[in-house]
Amino acid sequence: MNTTSLTNLVTLLIALSIASERLVEIVKGLWPWLNSEDKDPRWEGFRKATLQVMAVAAGVLTAYLAKDALPAMEFLEQKTQWIALGLLASGGSGFWNSILTYLTKVKDIKGAQAQQAKVETKVLVARIASQGLNKA
Repeated sequence: MNTTSLTNLVTLLIALSIASERLVEIVKGLWPWLNSEDKDPRWEGFRKATLQVMAVAAGVLTAYLAKDALPAMEFLEQKTQWIALGLLASGGSGFWNSILTYLTKVKDIKGAQAQQAKVETKVLVARIASQGLNKA
């Protein structure tokens, strides 16, 4: 998979992640006990686990609802695609934004390296041409 395809996939995951996070926020608004930390460590653990399960469920639901807009991944059947993308989207948009920033920087570096190679090639061709003219 090239960096452009990977960047497009991560951009898609960010969109799915943001949508699923909004869904979780709506549900948290309906049940206030999910929205505030509990002083009892046992109940706080239960609340955090509930939020994680909700994030996964929201990610899978969001990916399912967007399945017609998702790019085809030949190595996975369609049902597995939206489940996999939903699980990945549940990682959070902050995580995927960081990944996208990294991929963009890698793409920029590769572009700069290609540009540098073009410049070096032009300089080399000019030197060879000038040497050929000096001999004549």
